[in-house]
Amino acid sequence: MTAFVYESERYVPEKVQIFGVSVEPPEDGKKLLERVAQDCKEDRPHIPLVPYPLRLLSDPEAMLIRAVGVGHDGHWKGLIAKPVTFVIDREGKIRWSYNSDSASDRPSPVALARVAVAIAEGKEPPAE
Repeated sequence: MTAFVYESERYVPEKVQIFGVSVEPPEDGKKLLERVAQDCKEDRPHIPLVPYPLRLLSDPEAMLIRAVGVGHDGHWKGLIAKPVTFVIDREGKIRWSYNSDSASDRPSPVALARVAVAIAEGKEPPAE
């Protein structure tokens, strides 16, 4: 998550907003964002954190996760979201997605920033 904040300079000028969704309670999300903010202050103090370049949404009832079809019931913690990344355009249409089998397999922040900026500019996302 810290890496996405580090890359925020690539997508914030295009008014691209990154959201994360978790079934964790809001208090856990707040603690995570505080840790990420502290890392940024220490490593990249030039990155503006107001407004915060990443939004973390708490979905403890998994309503959004179920609605978009990314619920995974087989986890030891119960229902969690499958590791998936969507880029959604201004009209709410999913324009790009990255699906994986594990939480450690995510698109690189640089690649995600390129895709998001291209979509924000009305272009086709780069094939990566």
